[in-house]
Amino acid sequence: MTKRTRSLLSIVALLCLAAGGVFAQEADSFKARFSKLSKSKAGTFKVSARPGEEVPEATLNLAFGPGSTISVSRGNAAPKAMLEETDIVSVVNRNLRAVKFCYCKALKSDPEFEGQAIVGMKIKTTGKVEKVSIEPEDMAEHKFGKCLGPRVAKWRFPRFTGSKEDGLTVKSIGYEFPLEFNQAE
Repeated sequence: MTKRTRSLLSIVALLCLAAGGVFAQEADSFKARFSKLSKSKAGTFKVSARPGEEVPEATLNLAFGPGSTISVSRGNAAPKAMLEETDIVSVVNRNLRAVKFCYCKALKSDPEFEGQAIVGMKIKTTGKVEKVSIEPEDMAEHKFGKCLGPRVAKWRFPRFTGSKEDGLTVKSIGYEFPLEFNQAE
């Protein structure tokens, strides 16, 4: 082996070590953020399913029975200045069925699939989701992430004006939530 070849191999080895360090830092950063988000009031959203379980995509969980009350709003109430975490958590909870649908699809091709993710959203004042991100990147690129991203983009949140206490107005807000999914026992 020539001196030049040894030098090139040394450089390649150093680059591999550096890349491994970068990936380790990203993994540590994800774990720290996931842990921090999990400790919020909303906690971690959990979804479980059995391999082979079918979850129809377009189903509603409505129950009517004795004592049920249904309220109808015409939508002319003034929008809030800003969305509160409870407003966002309510919408996420209502849409966990879409998460389970994607998880069941992923389990069909990978029966051992489970894990954790952070789902980020940018919510416009109209209540529409402008942008969705899923971390870590390998989860975003997985069949699960590719199924979930477009569905989260269709979620609708309450309208808000974007008026902040300091007099500034925002056009959108960001929100991240931790998501944990595993096989039902």
